[in-house]
Amino acid sequence: MEIFLDWAFARHLNPLSWYIRPIFLIVICYFAYKRSWKGVIITFVLMMSSMVWFSAPETINPQMQAVLEYEQMLLSNPVSAIFTIALMMIFIVLILMAFWKHSLKFGLIILNITLVGKVILSLLFTGENGWAPLGNTIFGLILVNGIGWFIMYRKRKNKLVN
Repeated sequence: MEIFLDWAFARHLNPLSWYIRPIFLIVICYFAYKRSWKGVIITFVLMMSSMVWFSAPETINPQMQAVLEYEQMLLSNPVSAIFTIALMMIFIVLILMAFWKHSLKFGLIILNITLVGKVILSLLFTGENGWAPLGNTIFGLILVNGIGWFIMYRKRKNKLVN
């Protein structure tokens, strides 16, 4: 198992594997909104496997490496792995429930808490290195909130027309 984790985390050091995640968040929210279990499950599997899609980078951001080494340590210990995975699953379930129930505002709130929370936890546990995921977090926040606000704007506009 440790050999697999080392291989996976070496590939996860590629920034593309960090920047693709927010795109999957949009897709999984879409399928939850459409109430498609099949779409949710397929997107979840793709999102979780995306960390190994890209080759290991030639140059490594030391801050990114420190954050991922901490995550790897968490997932290597059975107790912390269960806690970490459970916490992640709680947020994913909350996000899916909000969109499944067509609560765009609640879904956006949970998504924002999740994205910002990742940076806060990274800072708490890895110090200054925790700033490493900030770029992809800002990308994710802009993407998620931009699409969310656009959808809410369209809904309001359609209500005014009808």
